[in-house]
Amino acid sequence: MLEFIMGNTAFVKAIMVCCVLGIISWMVLTFSYRSMIKASGQIGKTRKKWLVSLKKKYEDYHEMDVKVNNVETFVDKCFRKKRICGLPCAFWKTFYHMMIALCAVIGAAGALAASQRGGDLSSVIITYITGVMAAVGLWFFDILLRPEEKEHRIKMNMNDYLENVLENSMEEKDGEAEGRVSREQKRRLVCYARENSRRKIKEEPVSLEEKQVLEDVLQQFFA
Repeated sequence: MLEFIMGNTAFVKAIMVCCVLGIISWMVLTFSYRSMIKASGQIGKTRKKWLVSLKKKYEDYHEMDVKVNNVETFVDKCFRKKRICGLPCAFWKTFYHMMIALCAVIGAAGALAASQRGGDLSSVIITYITGVMAAVGLWFFDILLRPEEKEHRIKMNMNDYLENVLENSMEEKDGEAEGRVSREQKRRLVCYARENSRRKIKEEPVSLEEKQVLEDVLQQFFA
């Protein structure tokens, strides 16, 4: 039966080629989505370049005091740049859907051409059914793949990390840095006050009023 189908017409062979290309693109998408879901679930630990670049770009915006108002748009823009085997992810989805359409179109065109050439009924039916079955099979694989759902999950993982984990981590670092600066300023003020007090003692006696003023200033600063 398979030999009869393969030797039937060039249209059937074209359908088979489209079907094989569709399966290859489906496998590429399947393994890529699986890898992206796993990596996006642990962005802080992953070494994937596209996620490391996403994290670095968000941190650069924070350091430049540029507020990312819409994180979802930021994530979507970065995700669109993600490449699979050197080609954008959207290309593989479009290519896969194109193979589904081509299988159906080539099957119908082959059946029409066979009938116009006066071919037997079995040749017309086989050509048409082969195209329809190939298209339905690829469409069924597309339902199992659920690309939109997987992309949504990947983007949600990225969005959750940026808004909750990374943002809080950067705010904590900023708070610690401000605390260190504040402590350093206090230390310098104390050193300055002590040094100034020593100089005054050497140069001239310090009155009780001056001591009280200096203590009030220090108390107000450390309060």
